[in-house]
Amino acid sequence: MTTPLDGIRILDMSQLYPGPLCTMILADLGAEVIKVEPPGTGDHARAYRFLFNQINRNKKSLALNLKHPRAQEAFRRLAAGADVVVEGFRPGTTARLGVDYQTLREINPRLIYCSISGFGQDGPYRDRPGHDINYLAMGGVLGLTRDREGRPVVLGFEVADIVSALNSVIGILAALQARERTGEGQLVDISMLDCAVALLSNSLGPYLETGELPTVNPLHATPHYGIFETSDGEYLVIGIAHEDWFWDELCEVLGMEDAKGLNVFQRIMDCERLLPRVRDAVRSRTLAEWMELMADKDIPYCNLPGIDEALDDPQVRHRRMIVEVGEGERRVRLLGSPYKLSSTPPRFQLPPPELGEHTEELLLEAGFTREEISEMREEKAVF
Repeated sequence: MTTPLDGIRILDMSQLYPGPLCTMILADLGAEVIKVEPPGTGDHARAYRFLFNQINRNKKSLALNLKHPRAQEAFRRLAAGADVVVEGFRPGTTARLGVDYQTLREINPRLIYCSISGFGQDGPYRDRPGHDINYLAMGGVLGLTRDREGRPVVLGFEVADIVSALNSVIGILAALQARERTGEGQLVDISMLDCAVALLSNSLGPYLETGELPTVNPLHATPHYGIFETSDGEYLVIGIAHEDWFWDELCEVLGMEDAKGLNVFQRIMDCERLLPRVRDAVRSRTLAEWMELMADKDIPYCNLPGIDEALDDPQVRHRRMIVEVGEGERRVRLLGSPYKLSSTPPRFQLPPPELGEHTEELLLEAGFTREEISEMREEKAVF
């Protein structure tokens, strides 16, 4: 089966979340991904098996101790024939290891080198540590996400990590396309803080144009976009963004006929009066009753399922968002791919690799002899 990235080889030094998720997406699309891991512990995500499995299928594992000169030489030899390198260290680390972009581009001018870091490769914060919550807070995202009392809340999953992975994929694909025209590789510098700030296009517009500071997402200023409690303690999710026709349909179902005909600007201006009415109306019936009443209505609504219910949803199952990869004891259930390509669909071939599973195979391919590989193992350069 043909895949979009057939013939593309990627060396991935990254660990934990953004980099491995990025390279798994590229592997699903046909790239050969070689996961370069430190001997002994491997990727730190291996300590969190469930996370590791979900973002490391379709990869080979090469265990190299990049602090050792012979391992560095092995990496550089592999990089000479690679198309992409991905790394997620703090700025300056790869230079100390002799596997940075400036070093590798001398060996392979066509190489695309993607660095994913908290704050980017330059700027006053380049050396600072951080995690997902820091980037979301500093980027302004958490300040717009508050409970009913106005207190900021921690989001339910790692938004900055995930969006950084997706932006890395986009950057790498763009660089590969540019290389088709120029014949040259380039550095792709992905900052997780940048990626968090870039999420705010719907919230920053008024501030950038008028100077008015947003305190909430504009959608939260409407009476019809939110999570509403039902009489049995369940939740009904209503997702009307601006549409007048959805609002009129909702008013009929909720018994608020007198509020029909209000346009979105009128509804925003009158939100303090309308929102309690919507809440009270929803609270008058059970979730099951609302689901039945709205089933044939033109209203964007749903329940609030747990993960088990979400994955069992007939639409999710139809779209194959859960797949099985591997055979026998190594067979594992994994998230599928959202990329539905009619002619070159993603592949789900290899289960997450064992640490160092492909070390000898890859080093032999790079020109090392079995004797040299044995010596490197004795020197703790490889595993």
